[in-house]
Amino acid sequence: MENLIFKYLDNKLDGVKKKKGKYCDIVFAFPDEEFGLIGWNSPDQLFTFVDLINDVKLMFSIERSYILDVIGRYVESRYNLEVNYNRSKFLPSNEWLKVDGI
Repeated sequence: MENLIFKYLDNKLDGVKKKKGKYCDIVFAFPDEEFGLIGWNSPDQLFTFVDLINDVKLMFSIERSYILDVIGRYVESRYNLEVNYNRSKFLPSNEWLKVDGI
C-alpha cells in the first residue's frame, strides 16, 4: 500500500519545488504558488495541508494517522529530510505553509 501511495504522491506533487517558507524552514510548493502543500521545520517536524491528506484519504480510504506517517516517510525518502513528527494543518487556509517573499 505504501508504494502505491508513494506513486500517487509522485504524480500529485510532480513539479513541486523546495522553497524557503515564511513560517517553515522549507515549503514544498508549485512554482508561482503563494502557499505550499507540505512544510518542514528543523530538526524533524513536518506540516501537511489538510487538502493533501484528504486527497490521499479519498483515493485510498485509509486512516488519517497512517496517511501522515506515509507522507512523513515519503518526504524522508524523496527529499532526504528527517521526519519524526507530522501534523496536519486544520486552518481555513494554508497560511502556515506560506512561501517567503511571495
